[in-house]
This record gives sequence, C-alpha cells and structure tokens, in this order.
Amino acid sequence: MDRKRVVGFALVATALAVGAKLAVHLPRDQVIHYVLGDTAASVKEVDARWSAENGGDDWTREASFRYAPGTAPRVVTHEPRLPDGDYTVEIELVEDSRHSLVRRRVTLGGGVTSIDLASVRR
Repeated sequence: MDRKRVVGFALVATALAVGAKLAVHLPRDQVIHYVLGDTAASVKEVDARWSAENGGDDWTREASFRYAPGTAPRVVTHEPRLPDGDYTVEIELVEDSRHSLVRRRVTLGGGVTSIDLASVRR
C-alpha cells in the first residue's frame, strides 16, 4: 500500500472512532413503560420527571399523563428523547385523594425500560 492510502485509512478509522464515542451522548428515542398493573383503575394522573444522574435536581424531561376515572392503562408508555446513561426519575401517582412519590435510578441504553409502580404503597 502506498503512503496516501495508509494515511487516508488512518483518518477514516479515527473519524469513525470519534463518531462512535460521541454518538452515545446524542439524544435518541427511549421507550419507557410505567407499569401500573391492577392499580391502574384508581390512577388519575402519572407525572414523571427525569434528571441525568450527575445533574442533581436539574430535570431534563417532564411528562404528565391524565386519565378519567377508571381509564388509565395497565402500562403507560412514554418515549422521551434522551441520551443513553444513568438517570434519576421521580414519578408522582395521583389517585382520588392520595398522592405517591416514587424516586428510582434507571439506566437507559436503548430498548425498553420498565418501571414497576404496581407495588407502590399508596
């Protein structure tokens, strides 16, 4: 191989390596399932807010889902656009006269992430 080809190959390989390293920090669609299970019938509202694990209380994403009495699904699906990584998620469940706040640590890495809320004491 001549020197030009070797240099060209090295540049392309370096660009691909840098691109792959940076790609994990780019936001992408994540699929989150908030699993309400049998308790769904009593849930009127699900509020979720997301913070990067090192972000403290700097909430990156927030979402609210409201339902008429008895109509909440057993699984609430949310597709935020977030980079892969570790997050803290706070989820507030609102029922008739009760509110429950759940705080979980979650790692997003593509695919589906399920958060079990069916067992939350209300």
